[in-house]
Amino acid sequence: MRKYFYPRLAFQNLGKNRSSYFSYMITCVITIAMFYIMSALATASDLDQLYGLREVRAFLSYGQWIVGIFAFVFLFYTHSFILKRRKKELGLYNILGMEKKHIALVLFLETLYCALITLILVLFFGILLYRASQLFLMKLVHLESIPGGFLSPGAAASTVFFFGILFFLTFLNTLRQIGAVSPIELLKGSQVGEKEPKAKILLVIGGIACLGGGYYISITATSPMETVGLFFFAVILVILGTYALFTSVTIAFLKFLRRRKKYYYTPRHFTFISGMLYRMKQNAVGLANICILSTMVLVMLSTSILLYVSIGDQQRTSYPRNIEIDINSINTEDIPAVEAFIDQTVADLSVSAENLQRFHETSLLLFTEGNRFYFDINVNAYSENGTVLVNLLTLADYNRLTGENLTLENADDIYLVAPKDSFQEDTLVLENTSLHIQKRIPSFEIADGALKYMVDTYYIIAKDDAAVQALRDPLAEKYGDVAFTSYVYAFDVDGNDDAQIACKNALTKAIFDSGLVPVSIEGSITSVAESTDSYYQLYGGLLFIGIFLGILFLMATVLIIYYKQMTEGYEDQARFEIMQHVGMSRQEVRGTIKTQVLSVFFLPLGMACVHTAFAFPIITRLLALLMMNNTSLYIIGLVCTIGVFALFYTIVYLITARVYYKIVAVKML
Repeated sequence: MRKYFYPRLAFQNLGKNRSSYFSYMITCVITIAMFYIMSALATASDLDQLYGLREVRAFLSYGQWIVGIFAFVFLFYTHSFILKRRKKELGLYNILGMEKKHIALVLFLETLYCALITLILVLFFGILLYRASQLFLMKLVHLESIPGGFLSPGAAASTVFFFGILFFLTFLNTLRQIGAVSPIELLKGSQVGEKEPKAKILLVIGGIACLGGGYYISITATSPMETVGLFFFAVILVILGTYALFTSVTIAFLKFLRRRKKYYYTPRHFTFISGMLYRMKQNAVGLANICILSTMVLVMLSTSILLYVSIGDQQRTSYPRNIEIDINSINTEDIPAVEAFIDQTVADLSVSAENLQRFHETSLLLFTEGNRFYFDINVNAYSENGTVLVNLLTLADYNRLTGENLTLENADDIYLVAPKDSFQEDTLVLENTSLHIQKRIPSFEIADGALKYMVDTYYIIAKDDAAVQALRDPLAEKYGDVAFTSYVYAFDVDGNDDAQIACKNALTKAIFDSGLVPVSIEGSITSVAESTDSYYQLYGGLLFIGIFLGILFLMATVLIIYYKQMTEGYEDQARFEIMQHVGMSRQEVRGTIKTQVLSVFFLPLGMACVHTAFAFPIITRLLALLMMNNTSLYIIGLVCTIGVFALFYTIVYLITARVYYKIVAVKML
């Protein structure tokens, strides 16, 4: 029977500590199942037959490793709570005569049992959830379901291998912690608290500087292209600032309250402040983790849902008309013949062209210095901050687009459209040519592509083609072909998506494939209807990953709070018992618990809302790169996301407060 002693003991230990191990194993099952589903979808060969899902699979592959990295960190984090609770138990085994090698064997068997149970559960639930996730993904991307197996052998093997190593590493970490201390230290391990931390002034200043820097970047980064490089830097600054503030400012605030004698020396405040202060280092890191994870959930879910529900708005931004004919690098003298041919082709197809726009414009990517717009051949305009897009448009085309009847007297007179009144001078210098601004006019509707939503865009409306050519030629002579002239013929058509696509195909055949156009041209024809599938595949995939990672981060937030409250509940049992001996009532204990739990819960939530509010400007500019400019819709979605999250957060508060009170109440008189 001796050979079964240690396996039986390991199994009994799991049963005796089931309150801790149950939540830990649930965490393992959910995390491993999510990793398996991501891996299975990322490697599913069945998805290759669906147009556009290769990009979705790339997102899923990235998501798989995000889950893997998160699992590595988070499972170690949650297992440390269990180990701290069990140090006294393991120390008692050692004192009663069990050698550390036998304790190691018991711990190995416990780890093995946990691994086998969770992996078996994952195999069962993962098979069901994989198929459900596949169907859900197909629904999001507006594609028919495809035949596929319920099990991905490759994904299952990689999941078992990865998490087998992870469980083994947690076992080695447990041995490291136990082997380095004596039995007496193990007995007192669960009672070891934090020494009173100091409110370091440099850490306070550094935290405020990091937070201020991150917030400043978010508020001041004006160009959408500029925000791409600054966004992740701002995120890092905010994360560092959050940790610094929670580990320094909170300590300083608690010490300030302690110095207020009348406030501090009351039963509720005394127990709350003293308990929080002496364990503040651990609490601060936990609170910072909750705050950062909550911010991730709010930003990730709000943006991914917004991008998906606003696909119609994004399509209209990218494609202002149902059908758009773009002809590249056309000579201005050829435009009348080409335009007449397209007019006749549209008429021959019996297409009712509504909201028609016809124009040609010359585009340049330039830099600005004061009132001068210039080109620098040594700088990549697509990567440099401060790049602006300048579109040269003839007055005739502008009048035809807007229905106005403006006039210009001289070749160097212009009308200017500037972004948000950013240009206030009366003279504009294009390279070395001075232009007199007759009037600044507001923005107008023009179907000229999506680049204008990515960089600050100026429209220079010149007198005629000769005036535009006079502005372009000096740049061409000095730097080469840096200007791009295009002709656009865009219109709306009646009918459903199939009718739009049929019209687009007929126009393509007649204009670009027939060889009947009077001059040689190159270009393309796009239709909104054809882009619908690609939009749903792109943003459906992003929403799928956003929901998955949102659930993962939300689970992490809840479990950090749960383990934190449970651990502190056990640590507070003796302290509240002593306080009752000196006259503290059950009602006062309950009031203290309420104060502590409220502080632990809602301080991170409040700070997460502040982070999200300051992130709003930079996120809206990033969304502009994806053709999402409906700010009011984003505000509504963000407020709703915060409201739902706060409601869920409150429910978690009510549950964990009850758990904490039940633990503490065991020692209450």
